[in-house]
Amino acid sequence: MREVGNRRYRLERELGRGGMGAVWLGKDTVLGRDVAVKELLLPGNVPSGERAVYQERVLREARIASQLQDPAVVTVYDLISEDDQTFIVMELINAPTLESLVETSGPLTTRAAATLAGQLLNALEAAHSSGVVHRDVKPGNVMVPGKGTAKLTDFGIAQSVDDPRLTATGTLIGSPAYMSPERLAGGDASPAWDLWALGATLFFAVEGRGAFDRPTTAATILAVMNERPVPRVAGPLGELITGLMDPDPARRLDVARAHRLIEHALAAAELYPTRPPVVTGPVVDGRPTMAGPTLKVDVAALSSGPTSGPVVIGQFAPAPVLPVPPPRKRPVGMIVSATLIPLFLAGALVLLYFTVFKPMFTNMGLGVPDGPASTPAMQPVLTFGPDGDIKDDSLMAFRNSCLTWLPAKDAAPPKTKDRVGCYGEHDVELLDTVLASTEIEKDVPYPGAEALTKLGGTGCTRTFLSDKVTGQDKEKTLRYWVVIPTAEAWKVKTDNGYRTSSRLIHCFVGKADGTKLVEPLMKQ
Repeated sequence: MREVGNRRYRLERELGRGGMGAVWLGKDTVLGRDVAVKELLLPGNVPSGERAVYQERVLREARIASQLQDPAVVTVYDLISEDDQTFIVMELINAPTLESLVETSGPLTTRAAATLAGQLLNALEAAHSSGVVHRDVKPGNVMVPGKGTAKLTDFGIAQSVDDPRLTATGTLIGSPAYMSPERLAGGDASPAWDLWALGATLFFAVEGRGAFDRPTTAATILAVMNERPVPRVAGPLGELITGLMDPDPARRLDVARAHRLIEHALAAAELYPTRPPVVTGPVVDGRPTMAGPTLKVDVAALSSGPTSGPVVIGQFAPAPVLPVPPPRKRPVGMIVSATLIPLFLAGALVLLYFTVFKPMFTNMGLGVPDGPASTPAMQPVLTFGPDGDIKDDSLMAFRNSCLTWLPAKDAAPPKTKDRVGCYGEHDVELLDTVLASTEIEKDVPYPGAEALTKLGGTGCTRTFLSDKVTGQDKEKTLRYWVVIPTAEAWKVKTDNGYRTSSRLIHCFVGKADGTKLVEPLMKQ
């Protein structure tokens, strides 16, 4: 049994091994806690002159990760260099990776995938705001615990945008199936790299396979450069994944638009938890895909055999039109008494109202769910938008989000730094989001503040009174806020070809006396 760090950390058993090192289960003998210890192991073919580059990369991982403050980033405790070896002591996450979770349990549900997307996007936003590009976002670097926040790990090849590039000569660092096209083409490090990789990771999460998994590295890179896979999941989550994987960085979803789609995906998942997946593009070799631009890729350096020059991948042929099966014939001979027909019709209309029309009216702001529209704990309704009480065009918060921020007139909108872990001090939690319209890209008339107040108040009050919120005598010990979009926020805007709008009502809950929360109010 090995000991490192002046015998403070005891390495008990190996947990995993990758291209940059091995991870051990360790024991901090001073604090008596289990830790993960990453040991740098350099590939044997790395020239001695380049070993310092790898060494510096690991040191950078520790410095970067230790500075990032986000619940979805693995915490670094210590950095050890001894006997020409480097060890990073990290938070131990007792959870499977997204890769192993999907392989054993199957693809994630829409709600789980959207929640995961929000957590990972928060972590990347924190890194990017610090000038850091992760550069290796993939399912194997995402830890998914049964409860709490997913964790993004392994900043081992992360690169500070402002630092000189640390890349060993002739060495491809990272996983080609999760590298953006512009990165493979040799572009400079950019946050857009991570957003593309996030899209590819989410594709894996909902499909159960990688979008660009191919038998060889060369084939994988050609697929990344020339194909545009489309997940079979429909709605905002599908738009999120395809938008993040746009091959053109200028058109790729940015963080704000990605947040907005995640919010809509979460709200839609509440309304339609069993909506079936829908293929939204032609299928090539069993893979839904959109035809991408014809590109030339020099694969001479990627193939073990000789090549005569650039390989040209042409446009995909459109998917064949499948014949529509003829309608099933109705059975003959069924006779229904004329006196029963009105009863059947009445029952059908009642069922149709409650299963189709009432949810549809609710989503459009034309109706409200059942229940009271407020309680004494509900605070005065606020608005958000360029012309609202909170001047934010798209107020962002996530399921199980905890914030060091209070909703108030003329309050600044919450920032990334305001999102904290729910077991630390915080002011409010996201109580619920109410989808005011299922259409986020179409011009739908603004329902008016009164209708949105009633819709949001009823939906959020129902959640507040439910067992989703813990605590005794909630109407006296807690308070909650309803924040609705203004007419300006409701309008559709076009940004780089994407049409978006803010049609969510946000609800927050906190203590009635204004003191800090130190644990979650909302059941995880």
